[in-house]
Amino acid sequence: MNATDSRPTFLAAWDPCYQHAGSAVSEEALRQATRSWLDTLAVSAGGATERCTQAALESCAAGRNDALSAADVALVLGTASHALDYDDVSMLATCHPSAPPIAALLALLPVLRQQRADLRWGDILRAYIVGTETTLRLGQWLGFPHYALGFHATSTLGTVGAAAACAHALRLPLAQAHAALSIAASSACGLRANFGTDVKPLHVGFAAAGAVRAVMLARAGAAASDDVWGDKGFVLAFNGGQPVAPLAWTAGDAWAIESPGFEHKRYPSCYMTHRLIAGVTRIRERQPGAVHGQPVTIEVDFPKNGLAPLKYPIPGTGLEGKFSGAYCASAAWLDGSVTLSTFSDSAVMGDAVRAQMNRVTLRERTREGEALDTAPIRVTISGAGWRDEQLVDWAPGSASDPMTRDQLLGKWRDCARHGAMARDDAPAVRLLDASAHTAAEPLLAPLRESLLAGIRSASLGGHKVAA
Repeated sequence: MNATDSRPTFLAAWDPCYQHAGSAVSEEALRQATRSWLDTLAVSAGGATERCTQAALESCAAGRNDALSAADVALVLGTASHALDYDDVSMLATCHPSAPPIAALLALLPVLRQQRADLRWGDILRAYIVGTETTLRLGQWLGFPHYALGFHATSTLGTVGAAAACAHALRLPLAQAHAALSIAASSACGLRANFGTDVKPLHVGFAAAGAVRAVMLARAGAAASDDVWGDKGFVLAFNGGQPVAPLAWTAGDAWAIESPGFEHKRYPSCYMTHRLIAGVTRIRERQPGAVHGQPVTIEVDFPKNGLAPLKYPIPGTGLEGKFSGAYCASAAWLDGSVTLSTFSDSAVMGDAVRAQMNRVTLRERTREGEALDTAPIRVTISGAGWRDEQLVDWAPGSASDPMTRDQLLGKWRDCARHGAMARDDAPAVRLLDASAHTAAEPLLAPLRESLLAGIRSASLGGHKVAA
């Protein structure tokens, strides 16, 4: 911020992002945004029948004459998008960047349809990119202390990022957009202590719903303080008062979705288990004769802070299994793969996998400064008369090992099957192949309604969701 600029630090960088996203987004950024939309829609379909999603629907529909507001829809879709913990990741801010803004934008689609008859797919993608950029640059400024304090960054940062996306899609004037961000900041919440329970996916629902409410309040004239975005506002409250470095974000920087890019999950578990799983499965392929022999010893060496989200040494439920390094390593060794069915309650309680978990050791290195996304994970497995090691630098699904088009479509089909929804590739293919000039409402409305119909059909109450 220069001497003549009275704007708080974060807004001085954010305003150009908000104002120029329409003209400064590359074709590659739009392509990557489309991939992340499909990935998020797929995992939302997969999360349709999960208990947390159904609870979100029931809590909204009760006493409301079966009609849901935009914020209600955001809560339901946001929860579904994170119900499987299968949505994309960015280690720039140790969070899932796409689910909150996508759920919020889908929830606002009827409002956008009324306000912007000429709304194009490219407009939605650019709004989404503004949202994810806001989330990640704010997270970079806060740094890892925010996550280490116990906050779920996807929810806290995602509330603000989703509000930025919605404000951009609605073309709010800058002053109203500022108010929306500040209102959203006072709605931000989410604690890592709730990982492995229904509350973790609800965090994304809270973020999307809070963003929709914030934007609609700002649009209706509610005022808020820009001081939230100075060094004594959000950043002070959410990093425990630790000193922060100057905000390293200026107009013209490459969009985060393009560089370093987002990481699309190939396994429906905490992202910090992915390189572990990859290492175990690679050793398993080299030692086929050992798989059905004597029990093995598995040792995994993580970078510092790599075990922070892996809070369940011996899980008791499928949800807890997603945040258990011992379980994911054991399941990968015994089954050769980690899939949606790996995280059923019955799978977690199997005798063989529970015996193997007791032979898994997880350690963190003490070295400072290693990046969680690129610092290597070392997997060592030993059995009777043999020992094998695998170093894994990049996770499957990362920018260095990206999912192909066929793999993305396969993930769509698998998630739809899991969510008991129609396994039709056509909507997914249309989304992947749509040009930025495609009308947004005919493209997105069928996907939105299909998701909501799938969630509704799984509900015992069969509540109607307002279009």
